[in-house]
Amino acid sequence: MENIIGILLGTLQLFYPLLLISLLLFVYALVVRSWKLMLLSGLIILPDAIYFSWYPPYPYAIFTPVIHLVIAFIFYYRHKRQKELAE
Repeated sequence: MENIIGILLGTLQLFYPLLLISLLLFVYALVVRSWKLMLLSGLIILPDAIYFSWYPPYPYAIFTPVIHLVIAFIFYYRHKRQKELAE
């Protein structure tokens, strides 16, 4: 796992692009209330969260994608309930 994170964030220098894309997707997913975009945002921020969790001051950074996951479930169930009520 450390080798994969090292390649993504070190060799390819994708730390800031992944962080920026995830932040933009998070905001856009909140605006349009899309559970798919929220899951994608959580997956994109996962390598950054793992990287931050290795440092002693930020051990709980690994739980950042959980926030995305919880919001995605909320959006999914709201969409599912609205779809059932429309029928």
